[in-house]
Amino acid sequence: MNVGNASGFFNQQLSGRGRLSRLMPVFFISILMSEVSTARAGQVYSNSFSGPIGTTYHEWTSSPITYVSATQPPRHGALPAPEVGTTESPNHARRFLGEFGDPVIGKPGDAGWNRTRVEQTVSLTLHDLPAHAALKVSFDLLILKSWDGNSPAYGPDRWSVSVAGGPTLLATTFSNNPKVAAEGSHQDYPKPQSAPHTGAVSTGTLDYDGFFKDSIYRLEFIFPHSAKELRLDFHGSLFEGKGPADESWGLADVMIETVPLPDAKTR
Repeated sequence: MNVGNASGFFNQQLSGRGRLSRLMPVFFISILMSEVSTARAGQVYSNSFSGPIGTTYHEWTSSPITYVSATQPPRHGALPAPEVGTTESPNHARRFLGEFGDPVIGKPGDAGWNRTRVEQTVSLTLHDLPAHAALKVSFDLLILKSWDGNSPAYGPDRWSVSVAGGPTLLATTFSNNPKVAAEGSHQDYPKPQSAPHTGAVSTGTLDYDGFFKDSIYRLEFIFPHSAKELRLDFHGSLFEGKGPADESWGLADVMIETVPLPDAKTR
């Protein structure tokens, strides 16, 4: 059993199920979800991130942050990989891992200011997993402040989760921007051209920006996996580069379980 130094181990059980958008073959995931519902799962990792603010975990790491501006020619560069730790919402209602995704790039008046794409991957790596045929991952995704979805002017703001060496579980856009008519800020979750906040289990509960607010999505995926090691890559690709005061994201209540599959589905 691999628990890292997760302070919230065995702390919380998730029951929500996220819809999938632009993901691994839907028919296979549907089979897995329907046929393992009564199977006995084994929990190998759980973290609620409810410990002291600033707590770090060795199993969680970040890539360097890369950026490319929309100037001609494009201005680009990379920032060192930041430390991954916990923070708290402004109203103290939720502690979570973050905030990620959009450090300040440049300053007002610089070429490319407000026109810069920023990329960051946050990874969870587990070792020495017990024998298994599939894994289930569930977590809360916090979409914070002015995500603009598919906006041609201020987006797209993209997010994805994938298995290293395996399938992409979700690749989509999210939006907290209600100015859909003026700015085209639809999102692709749970399906293309969805209204902002669609599918969220809560909106505006964390006391972030009063206009754009915040959205929490409860997501769950089951995928074939049998290796002793697992790396999950959570990736944000945000446009503008105005810093976390403008838009960011976080993770909470992450759980990994082993799921035995029926023999007929593993041959």
